[in-house]
Amino acid sequence: MALACIAIILGLAHLLTAKPLDCEPLVPETIDNATMTKLLGKWFYIAGASQHPPTLKELELIKNAYYFMYPSSHQDKLLVTQVMRLNDKCVVDNSSYISVIRDNFTMILHGENESSVAQLIKSSSEDTMTLYHIDGTHKGLSISARAQNMSTEQLEEFKTQAACLGLKEEETFYTIAKDLCPMEEEGNDKKHSVEVVEPSLG
Repeated sequence: MALACIAIILGLAHLLTAKPLDCEPLVPETIDNATMTKLLGKWFYIAGASQHPPTLKELELIKNAYYFMYPSSHQDKLLVTQVMRLNDKCVVDNSSYISVIRDNFTMILHGENESSVAQLIKSSSEDTMTLYHIDGTHKGLSISARAQNMSTEQLEEFKTQAACLGLKEEETFYTIAKDLCPMEEEGNDKKHSVEVVEPSLG
């Protein structure tokens, strides 16, 4: 009983000393030709949070990831190559692309077997990309950056945005900045295999 009382008191103390969140509404980024150009190039996936159970399982698997966005022949379509470490397995996905709906600031990631919808959110830094994920009634948020390590201020901004959306710490997963996977098989002495996912024909 005494231990239970101590736990309750400590819990109350945490609530009393916790700082109130400075919540501001997420503002969608206007998607125009200039924005599309800024999205091109290499990005490191840093963290993701979700209330969607299947997505949570996927986030837990991602140890680290980076991806490239390339222009296509269509102005509202970006080609994507993703390189991910899923536990001890490396996966290179060349099958994905992003289609953009400019009127509602929406980006749709088309994968080999499924699609996901997100809004591009205004950020305090041009070196980060924050996406508000839309999956029915479930909320989600992810952040990527041009560098593998973000500043404390950038990370705190993401944590505050996630908390203001009602996303819990146990629903948030951060990548590890080491043991990045290569884009291709590097030889027989390689310590991990690389699975390459190519776009289906037809």
